[in-house]
Amino acid sequence: MKNKLLAGIGVVMLFFALLTVAFADKPIDLLVNGQFIKTDVPPQSVDGRVLVPVRSLAEALGAEVKWNDNTKTVLISAPKLYSLQEQVKLLQAELAPKTPREAAEKWAKGVKERNGALQYAVLSPELKEQSFADYESYGWVTGMSSPWVECYEITKETKTGEDTWEYEIKFESATSTGPAGSSVDKVVVKQYNQNWYVAQVFDENRITSQLEQQVKDFLGKKYGQHYDLVETDVSPVLQKITDGQVEAEFMTKVTLVPVYKTPGDWPVQQGKIKFREENRDKLSPDQIEKVEANIAFWHKELQEYTGKPGEANECLQITTGLFWHGKIKADTVKFCYADPDGKFLPVKEEDWSSFKTAEELVNQGYEEMRQLVGQ
Repeated sequence: MKNKLLAGIGVVMLFFALLTVAFADKPIDLLVNGQFIKTDVPPQSVDGRVLVPVRSLAEALGAEVKWNDNTKTVLISAPKLYSLQEQVKLLQAELAPKTPREAAEKWAKGVKERNGALQYAVLSPELKEQSFADYESYGWVTGMSSPWVECYEITKETKTGEDTWEYEIKFESATSTGPAGSSVDKVVVKQYNQNWYVAQVFDENRITSQLEQQVKDFLGKKYGQHYDLVETDVSPVLQKITDGQVEAEFMTKVTLVPVYKTPGDWPVQQGKIKFREENRDKLSPDQIEKVEANIAFWHKELQEYTGKPGEANECLQITTGLFWHGKIKADTVKFCYADPDGKFLPVKEEDWSSFKTAEELVNQGYEEMRQLVGQ
């Protein structure tokens, strides 16, 4: 039973190890963690798959390989890996914070010392799962050598629930030439059984900057097809962060100039004019009069601001999920706009003409005239 368990551990280790097989016509080389491995039987390519001697590969990764002739079974075990896993588990248990403040303190200490293992040890189970790949990619060393964190201080401590606390931690940075500014992280700590762990880490200013960019990108997409954007102002009004989600409101002002030089250049007008020209011979005098009147009305309206700068002002609400380190999940971003009564309604791009292409607007103008004359 033990061998089967260790064999399972060995298989998991083999799966996640950095394995590179360098292909050439002949021979195929085997590299494990960047080291060339000599095998008694050379690797082979068979039906699009590379077959590698299991003993050479497993032993290169520190595992043991045994053959059971009676059951015709290859047993792979990794006792050193199992021992290391148990050691890490016991160390993390010893480091488990007993109070919410201790969790915040230990995490901040890990940041100051660039000790990713210490930071990871005081993270919640959910955050451990989310952050493991990131810490591993850093080699468990976080931050930068310059500027470095000179010191930190818990500046605010708030109980936000029965088993939840929120801390503001100010980090002072420095370089060889002196102070290099400061930053403030918010750390949410929650209770898990008898211990306390960091459940969320974020810098509100960095989150706000990300949201501002999302809003600017949205406005660019909304107006950029039909206007030259002279200036885009985005001002945060409200921001709430709870349980890995952020909701924020922004007042926006876009100074823009239509790209169309004459009223007839506007795509919807083009569509109306196209309908008139293509259907003139099929329309009655009354129908032609209706079409001409509509085109003339909108020609006068569009003349008022064609080629002239204008402003578009609106209040937007944005919601999105957050990764454990405060980066927004771009694929979860949703926008709402404030109606005249101040109620936020979901943005549906298909209902807004500004999101439509010129071709779609030409077709829209054509269809409006077709409905006007009752065709």
